[in-house]
Amino acid sequence: MISLIAATLLSMAAMKGDAMDNARKAFNNCMIETHNTAVDGKASPSDFIKTSDTACPTERAAYKEILVKSERSYGSSMADAEKFAAEEIQMIVDSIVTSFNENVESGAKLTPEK
Repeated sequence: MISLIAATLLSMAAMKGDAMDNARKAFNNCMIETHNTAVDGKASPSDFIKTSDTACPTERAAYKEILVKSERSYGSSMADAEKFAAEEIQMIVDSIVTSFNENVESGAKLTPEK
């Protein structure tokens, strides 16, 4: 019985953090779809870099907003929070660009997160 209560409490605690993870997944999955579309279209690496810089504006903005809000809640200045958010977003973009450069010739696609 106690383990059931503990599991329920842990589950509820995990749900609280889901908003940030959901925003990250939404942005990442959108970038994966951008990658897969570009692989299908055999885009050049330079064209994909340009595309990736502006892709998924809604998901990017939502993820940035929640990252900034989270950092501000820990006492970061607005400038530091925005810098952190930009770095986190850029890491996802860089990962997708790297994958594209590896996959464009073979036609390999990425699988969205669940």
